[in-house]
Amino acid sequence: MSEPIATRDRRFYQVLGKALSQRIASGEFSLNGRLPSERELSETYGVSRAVVRDALIMLEVRNLVEVRQGSGIYVTRHAYAANAGLDLDRDTDDMAPERPPAGPFELLQARQWLESHMARLAAVNATAEDLSAIAEACEDHNRAAWGEAKESMDIRFHMAIARATQNEELAALVEQLWHRRDNNPMWRRLHARISDTTYRQRWVRDHETLTQALHRRDPEAAYVAMWTHIENVRNFLSELEEDPDTQPPD
Repeated sequence: MSEPIATRDRRFYQVLGKALSQRIASGEFSLNGRLPSERELSETYGVSRAVVRDALIMLEVRNLVEVRQGSGIYVTRHAYAANAGLDLDRDTDDMAPERPPAGPFELLQARQWLESHMARLAAVNATAEDLSAIAEACEDHNRAAWGEAKESMDIRFHMAIARATQNEELAALVEQLWHRRDNNPMWRRLHARISDTTYRQRWVRDHETLTQALHRRDPEAAYVAMWTHIENVRNFLSELEEDPDTQPPD
């Protein structure tokens, strides 16, 4: 029976990642090299699939496991060599000792909480100029080409809402979260698995719903719209094909 994942001085996904690395180093998975599915790990350790996925991405970044689309999660040769998986406390170029990178779903959770409350505040404090900037950013995101242009317009839309709170400190926090996401090796690894080149079009309707709530100056509707939008992003990333028992999104 696995011990429950609970700690005050480590993030849940880090504790799970260390537990899995110890199981790898012990040779538990040496028969076929395949780890249990995300669903099985979630049930075994009593944590969400998001925590499991963050833990697996951490191990993948450290070259301890590899994801084979439609097949499962496998231990790498590197992990078997010299018990490489045990040393999860070491510092790396990408992981400063004082602040290790957040897991992708940890970042989304922070954004969801912060930006939803800020959308509520923006519905009350936005000036006519702010609302015009938000509507323009929403439309530009809709019309932008795929790739970096679409990404840039997405960030611009969220920052326009942040600035509409009339609180520069809150806007700076949102900008920092986006910057931490874009420079996070775990986020980049997860993002690289997205094969749908048009997936950002999924968020157009979410942006429109949010824009309408802000223009109505409806704080609660704005809060729900932002929360729902980021939840939709989280669900999309959670459903990316990784386990053989997980189907890709429609």
